[in-house]
Amino acid sequence: MAVTNNAVIGVALGYIEANPDEVDLMRSLVVLALHGPSITARSTMPAHVTCRAAIVSPDWRVLEILEPSTAVWRMPGGHVDADDSSLLGAALGLAARRAGVEADAVIPGGILPFDVEVRIVDAAPILGEPEHVHYDMTYLFHVEDRSLAVRESATTQVRWVAPELISGQLGAKLTRASQQAGLVR
Repeated sequence: MAVTNNAVIGVALGYIEANPDEVDLMRSLVVLALHGPSITARSTMPAHVTCRAAIVSPDWRVLEILEPSTAVWRMPGGHVDADDSSLLGAALGLAARRAGVEADAVIPGGILPFDVEVRIVDAAPILGEPEHVHYDMTYLFHVEDRSLAVRESATTQVRWVAPELISGQLGAKLTRASQQAGLVR
């Protein structure tokens, strides 16, 4: 069962309630979800929802994978699949597929996104995609042991980095959360 626009609106409203200073960021997503086609479908333009997983270890190191196509380190994530039944589940599924994360080895940090970033994505003529916007919903997951959380793989390179090395608002939020946990000095 696909993630419905109503489900996305519910997540967006919950996120706004938890992050009232980000209401302007989420307003256009809610409007698009109210009046448009499936907001989680990759083909929906001018914008759609994507998900990623911020997986943190007990010492608050964040999992990143090397994207082979771009040679850029980033958190595992991507487009929501038609068979995903929730955004949280989509983020976990992407972490499993992209980084080899064992789904049973992670504990969700909550049912709402930890952060939402709005990104402009360049046109991809090869894919037939115009320039568009991603509402990238990042879900927080905790692991008890780095070595048990990620399977060894010859095709996926992973690393664990300090939260302050993550750029943007997400990095600031992760750094604050790690400091509140008293684990980063």
